[in-house]
Amino acid sequence: MRPLFWLAVVGALLLVSSAAADFVVPQSVIGAGGGTMAGPSNIMTGTVGQAAIGVTSGPSNIHEIGFWYQPGWILTGVGDEMFPTEYWFGQGYPNPFNPRAQLRFAVPSEGRVRVSLYNVAGQEVRILLDEEMEPGFHTIEVDAEGLASGVYFCRMVSGAFAEIRKLVLLK
Repeated sequence: MRPLFWLAVVGALLLVSSAAADFVVPQSVIGAGGGTMAGPSNIMTGTVGQAAIGVTSGPSNIHEIGFWYQPGWILTGVGDEMFPTEYWFGQGYPNPFNPRAQLRFAVPSEGRVRVSLYNVAGQEVRILLDEEMEPGFHTIEVDAEGLASGVYFCRMVSGAFAEIRKLVLLK
């Protein structure tokens, strides 16, 4: 029983290796985002951003490869989230709240940011933030301790940017 098992494994490996040796990247795949690179000791043909296999070869080697990469660095989308490209002022959470809520906002460049809380009569009842801020995403707390239940408006101003969010205080 064991010899048949090992014979099947060896046969499968031979079948797979011969199929891999016959693999060729069609020109249509290369034309859709891949290319050829040549150096003094090798030629590389492959694809960019696709799972197709490319081939590198030189006088002493032949390798099948997948995605291209550069050792030492990896390009990811993390940097895009760390520094916003535009202002953003999120809705307070939770809303309705009692007596505290969180406000998130984004600042794309260094500058003064002012966040104030207004009642329905338009009177400023609290200054939540008034300072120079670094670029990035920030969170501040709205503390409505001592205020009456009702509708309030939170306004963020920074440079030419200004937005208002409605908050409901329920006690």
